[in-house]
Amino acid sequence: LATLVVGLSDITIVNMAMENATEMKDILQIVTHAFLRMERIGQKPNCQFVHQNVNDVSAYDQNMRDRKHLLEQLNEMTTAAAKMEKINREIKFSDIMDYDPEMHNWYIPGLWHGVPPMAPVNRGYSEKVFELKKSLFEFIKDRSHKRPPKDIPEFIEWVKSLWKAVKHENFIFSFRNSLIAEAYNQLSMKYSEWDWHFRREMHLWVSEQETVIQNVDLDELDHSNWKNDLQAKLSSGEQRMLQHLEEYFESGAANLHLVERYKEDFIRSASSLKRELENYSSTKCIEAIRIKKGRHKIDTLQIEYLKIFEGKVDKLLEDCRKNEYRLEDEELKKEFERMWAETLSAISPTPLENRQILSDIELSLRKELAHRGSLVNLKVQEAKCLLNYRISTFQMKPEYLETSIIYRVTHFFAKKDRWHKAEELARSLMTLCSSYINEKVCCRGDYDETYCGELLHMINEKLQESDVQKLHITACFEIDLKLHILGEATHSFQKMHDDFIKENDPHVRLENLR
Repeated sequence: LATLVVGLSDITIVNMAMENATEMKDILQIVTHAFLRMERIGQKPNCQFVHQNVNDVSAYDQNMRDRKHLLEQLNEMTTAAAKMEKINREIKFSDIMDYDPEMHNWYIPGLWHGVPPMAPVNRGYSEKVFELKKSLFEFIKDRSHKRPPKDIPEFIEWVKSLWKAVKHENFIFSFRNSLIAEAYNQLSMKYSEWDWHFRREMHLWVSEQETVIQNVDLDELDHSNWKNDLQAKLSSGEQRMLQHLEEYFESGAANLHLVERYKEDFIRSASSLKRELENYSSTKCIEAIRIKKGRHKIDTLQIEYLKIFEGKVDKLLEDCRKNEYRLEDEELKKEFERMWAETLSAISPTPLENRQILSDIELSLRKELAHRGSLVNLKVQEAKCLLNYRISTFQMKPEYLETSIIYRVTHFFAKKDRWHKAEELARSLMTLCSSYINEKVCCRGDYDETYCGELLHMINEKLQESDVQKLHITACFEIDLKLHILGEATHSFQKMHDDFIKENDPHVRLENLR
């Protein structure tokens, strides 16, 4: 609510009474951080700090020190927020809020001159409040000359735009201040690494088991000990994650004490991940066994029913000869269809599940970008269907580079050079990911959700390299690149899955024998 109110206001008066000063700084910190994560808020709100119940308002030196200290705190929290949001430029509180420490600080004594309720009203209080009111009216008058006030339709559009941005800011508002948010974000990034390694390890284990199942004799399938191996592997992976978590909290990383209360959440997440991977691995192994048994059953039935069909056809022909009756082609076809239907009803094969790869990949992308701020969330929500994106349609756009710092980075790259280097980065990543996609498709296996995770991991790893960071590319570049690469992957992986179903679905294989 504070973010919405400040964003809509021309002037924000921040009440810095002694009893709530810390809370106000925390709120202002989150508001500033939220504005950093939004593309734009429409204007730069003016910020007036009112320090109440000040004993000696004439103590200029003391007040000057207080103002400098407050400005230092505001700049520190803005710098920390910018660092967390990977904004690669020097940024101060005054870049986000219109604030002058000399003009926008007010020191007001207490209302009562003595102990209430019999004490008289403090004259100094009234004088200072009047000065503040006079200054605010002068500010409004001056601002109205520089910038015309919005009309009703403009204001309504402004409210809609800001409210939309605030609604989609679903991460930073979960924390009391940016220090906690930054510490939690660092812990989350570490946890994501451990999560990914655990998932990839289980995927490799499942792939090995699928190969074993394909090559083992049928009578050994029911006696295989893959379930015991699975439990051992899962327990080992969970323990390793918990150990990493303990080591991280003992590492002495900055502000860890602020996120101590979230530790249990991450422990529960590790346990939940183990259950998720147990279900995934078991399902994959059971499906591999079912496919193996289904193939064997169909191969056996093919021989048996071929003999049965030959017998039925011979009997049909013999009956026709005895009765001196000649079947026409259409009658032969009808008779064959009837015999085929009887055969299928006796077997009743269980079909394999057809999956919508598009839904799986879109969900993975949304989960991966969930904590990246309202700008990113809005862009993902407004994106077209993944099927509309292909690698071949990716084109560089001016918004992919941070234009506000072009002149600050001339010692690194000229504008054209940055453009070409970003274009080459996109091309190399798309080539790398295309190779990975083709490699998986050529294996002629089924789609696995870790394939999408691997693609996102490859992109993120490249974008974190120091040379890439110097290009100062925007979040728009990252999102569009991921959309185009995953759009290409969706087409390839859906065809890969469909081909796998055609080759392994018992019903399809029987129909092919027809």
